[in-house]
Amino acid sequence: MVFTIRTTIEVLGYPENHVKEVMDKVIEKLKKEEGIQVLKEEINKPEKIKETFFASSAELEIKLNDFSKLLHFCYDYLPSSLEILDTEKVTMPIREFALGINELVAKLHHYNLILNNISKKLQESVQQNKEVEKAN
Repeated sequence: MVFTIRTTIEVLGYPENHVKEVMDKVIEKLKKEEGIQVLKEEINKPEKIKETFFASSAELEIKLNDFSKLLHFCYDYLPSSLEILDTEKVTMPIREFALGINELVAKLHHYNLILNNISKKLQESVQQNKEVEKAN
């Protein structure tokens, strides 16, 4: 099933020119994605949002070849909003749906592995700090 979406992608950072460069690279990468077609784009100039931070956003209209590509877009580009434009009811082959769900589960497992590794390293650091404090 093909999806046409309206979406917003945001970039936050410092300095201002870095935010603009990152946004340009994100849009450039998106345009090269197989199974994804950028139909419309409006990139907003970075604006100062705090003392040293800048934010830029891109309003996009995109066509995605299938449910799996829709999920891929969400995982890799983390849009701040997403609206499906071309349908009110989603009907798709079970194989396409199952593939998308399997990709979701694989991503969750990957994030869980990363989180567990970070947690383990944090615990090791806390233990090392306690040992250093005892030695002093």
